[in-house]
Amino acid sequence: MVILDYFLNRPPINSNFYNRKLKLPKELSFNLYGAVGVGKSALIVDYLKDLPKYSYLYIDTFDPQFILEELDTISLEYFIKQEGIKTLIIDHYIDGILDYIPKVEQLIIVTREPSNLLDNRYKLYPLDFEEFFSFSKSSSIEVAFSNYIKSGSLPSIALKGIDTFAPKELFFEKFDIQIGKVLLILSLYQCKVTTSHQVYQMAKEKNLKLSKDWLYMAIKKLIKEGTIYQIETLEKSLGKKIIFYDFALAKYLNKNLNYLLTFDALIAIALIKQNIDIKAVLNPVGYYILKNKELIVVAPFEDDESMWQKVQKNFGLYSKIKPSIVTIITNSNRYEFTINNIKFNALPFFEWVTGLE
Repeated sequence: MVILDYFLNRPPINSNFYNRKLKLPKELSFNLYGAVGVGKSALIVDYLKDLPKYSYLYIDTFDPQFILEELDTISLEYFIKQEGIKTLIIDHYIDGILDYIPKVEQLIIVTREPSNLLDNRYKLYPLDFEEFFSFSKSSSIEVAFSNYIKSGSLPSIALKGIDTFAPKELFFEKFDIQIGKVLLILSLYQCKVTTSHQVYQMAKEKNLKLSKDWLYMAIKKLIKEGTIYQIETLEKSLGKKIIFYDFALAKYLNKNLNYLLTFDALIAIALIKQNIDIKAVLNPVGYYILKNKELIVVAPFEDDESMWQKVQKNFGLYSKIKPSIVTIITNSNRYEFTINNIKFNALPFFEWVTGLE
């Protein structure tokens, strides 16, 4: 196939790349997976720069050539043997695209969902704040955080800075029309507890022609690939809390989202990325209980006096939960106090998040 020769002689190059925290193994076969726009292709292309030239073959199944010509397994296998290819990389791999995988020393497949084809699987998340800070040209950590919460955590958008059109380009280029409709409806439930049935009912109210079975399947797919997260509630509830993988994309789709909900999502995602087991409190919004009984409170603008008053008014919740400690995440405030042997400690997000690892 002429296209294989093209890929071999013109390997991809990153025009602009910043290091990510995720480290990929050398020589081992593996599956790199993650949601749309998190930077999987860029990370793989950076990985390839350390491999000897002509020792690897990078194939992007999204290349327009494959619209006209199918990727032929026999031709691929023959090409690998003839050229002595040691590493085969298939970007945007989809099950069934090949009849079988040719034998090769190292196989790398890049997917949205985790693949059962390989035992070694690595998930790439959107940028955390430390990665964003290394990307940015901000003069201070406070300015970087302000930009982070405005531009979001997807590398292609973060690199452009605060660009009004960047989320729009991502949405219309990366998601097909039907999935886009599902995301639009789900954005109405950002940081809210809901069920798939309630999402379906909302779709009907908005006159979006989506069958129930297909909608349920689409939601499961979005969850599996990490575009949408669901958080179980502390109280018994049929629904789960919905969190978009990128808070800026959710804000683009739902213009009614306020700063508190965006800040809430920011904190939830930070916990999820660290694989910390959390449950959401139904009411009030922005409370999370960790496995070690630490209670996380989302309160970006509260000072010590206003927070003290809120705790006193709602102390029944704290008595019921019996937290080991209460951590209050703010924009910039720092304070602490103790009520009935429960310690309350407030600190800015950018200080708190660096202590999670």
